[in-house]
Amino acid sequence: MGVKSENVRAIDRAIDVLECFASDRNALSITAIEKRAKLSRPTLYRILSTLIRRGFVRKDGDPPRYRLDVGVGRLADAWANSLDIARLAAPLLQELLELHNETVGLYLRKDKMRFCVAELPSQQPLSYANGLGFSGSLARGASGLAILAHVDGKQAAEIIAEELDEAKVRTLQRKLLDIRRDGFALSGGDFIEGAQAIASPVFDRQGDVVGSLGLFGPSVRFPPKRVADCAQAVKQSASALSALLGYRS
Repeated sequence: MGVKSENVRAIDRAIDVLECFASDRNALSITAIEKRAKLSRPTLYRILSTLIRRGFVRKDGDPPRYRLDVGVGRLADAWANSLDIARLAAPLLQELLELHNETVGLYLRKDKMRFCVAELPSQQPLSYANGLGFSGSLARGASGLAILAHVDGKQAAEIIAEELDEAKVRTLQRKLLDIRRDGFALSGGDFIEGAQAIASPVFDRQGDVVGSLGLFGPSVRFPPKRVADCAQAVKQSASALSALLGYRS
């Protein structure tokens, strides 16, 4: 085996070791890492020594246990900061628009509101669009409800209490449970009379809901079969965007 091939193999093994920590927040023993990485003990010690020296792994205690160190955090921060959700969503929105020829948009959560940060309007003569910068409560509209269904229970209760009278709270709570189960939200005429909206939540790498991806058009173009088809398409696009943000379901 040549020097170049051996170097590539060493890098591959080092990545295998780092990935041992991906699914476990606890410190790992040498035995646990050995089992996961499937490397010999001498090889593993050499790799860990290099990763410790470069600040990617830290060794604590006696007997020693290993955990990720600040070097990984620096790379993670650089990766996270380079993410532009609207840029990542652009091809997914374009694909939805081309497939269904209805207005599509991306909404991001900010506290109790959501804001439209990207929108591609339908070119059909009759179409609806909220416009970039549109803001609305999480408790109204499909794009808001898709987010609210995944907000922490206490926060969600506060938002609902501020927006709705007591008689409507239970109805909305049941609806949110359906949204969590189905993976998408539907609404009709919440903001524009005669409009149909379909939206699915978007999650970040921590599993927190950060926004929603939606499709909008006049209800006359949405018989039940088309609603179902569009809902699945929106759900798939939102899942693809979540994956680009590092979310693992």
